[in-house]
Amino acid sequence: MRVVPLEAFRDKIPFSVAIAAAERGFRALGLGEAALPDPMVLELRGQQAEVHVKGAHLRGARHIVLKVATGFYRNRARGLPSGDGMFLLLNAETGVPEVLLEEHGYLTDFRTAAAVALTLRYLARQDVREALLIGAGALARLTARAMIAEMPLARLTLWNRTRERAESLAKELGQVVETRIAPALESAVRDNRVIVTATASTTPLVMASWVAPGTHVTSVGTGSPEKIELDPALLARADKLVADRIFQTERYGNLHHAIAAGAVTRENVYAELGELAAGRKAGREDETEVTVADLTGVGVQDAAIAQAVVEVLGL
Repeated sequence: MRVVPLEAFRDKIPFSVAIAAAERGFRALGLGEAALPDPMVLELRGQQAEVHVKGAHLRGARHIVLKVATGFYRNRARGLPSGDGMFLLLNAETGVPEVLLEEHGYLTDFRTAAAVALTLRYLARQDVREALLIGAGALARLTARAMIAEMPLARLTLWNRTRERAESLAKELGQVVETRIAPALESAVRDNRVIVTATASTTPLVMASWVAPGTHVTSVGTGSPEKIELDPALLARADKLVADRIFQTERYGNLHHAIAAGAVTRENVYAELGELAAGRKAGREDETEVTVADLTGVGVQDAAIAQAVVEVLGL
């Protein structure tokens, strides 16, 4: 089995390739051309930690892909990264392990960011030139790059609870696009028509009453049951609510909290992202629609990005 260190592929995969991979993975899901198990989530609440196991095989692909991703949030105080992980690629014909990608959480964040870009392609207004990104961690950094790759942005506004982290990200992104720090979250939400949340929040950040007609909101920070980024009333208000996989979002996405609050049912979900990628459902159809994408991460994304890494590196 070949072990591939992170340094071999970090920043080696163009965002255009990653976004195309995400689209390919979700299209396979939408067309019934992917085999994937239910995700496994191991929560260690006393340690403020979680372990996620996902995987998939895309029809015709060389490899079955299994991914382990961890979040140990007390690691920051230990001077260690809070996230880690690895991808195991098995030969799809024999089941023999062939490749281990030591991704340390990078590919999980990278493929998540690519999925954000995909939601903007299908659901955001095409005339928008400004966007708001909530969050400033490792996922937010890659998400910002994906947003810039997908949209012709003239300005990106950042908001984070810890302003210093937002300032650090703004300095980094300022070389690529005009970047500003929002002094207040409510006014920033009201002023922007594309909003992306990439946090580990356990309280709603984007309230329904703040969101103007014609706005698109993507949430990617709710990968476990206690996390929530969007006001349940926002999901109820959405003209089109899209989930990456309904089965998952009703267990630990914003949808999970909205159902628990009695704001919506699973019938409020307009489509899964795979249905948009497969052309079975339309994306945005009206400039005044409020659209919301609730993303929790699906195994087809891991399979698709792993395939992209293998192809780019010539493995």
